[in-house]
Amino acid sequence: MLKLLERLISISREKGVKIEISFSRCRGRLLIDREVKALDEYGNVVPWNRAFPGIAIQNILDQCRVRKVEAFRGQEKVVEAPDAESAIRELSSLR
Repeated sequence: MLKLLERLISISREKGVKIEISFSRCRGRLLIDREVKALDEYGNVVPWNRAFPGIAIQNILDQCRVRKVEAFRGQEKVVEAPDAESAIRELSSLR
């Protein structure tokens, strides 16, 4: 799962998109905007341990079930996918 996260970070940097991952088992969300940031349930950037208490960054995709992955270029939503693998496929074909 760490490879998926690394690939999403790489795509964010290459394509200039923000990727937001929502989880069904965790309240916090993950924002990838050239780097990984933790968001609280209101969308504010917060310290990792507040958004995901007891969960290491390399285990986030394993321990929290991905509900949806959204990618934005500016304010425009360019991709919405149900999991990280399909988001990577869609983002790879993005110009």
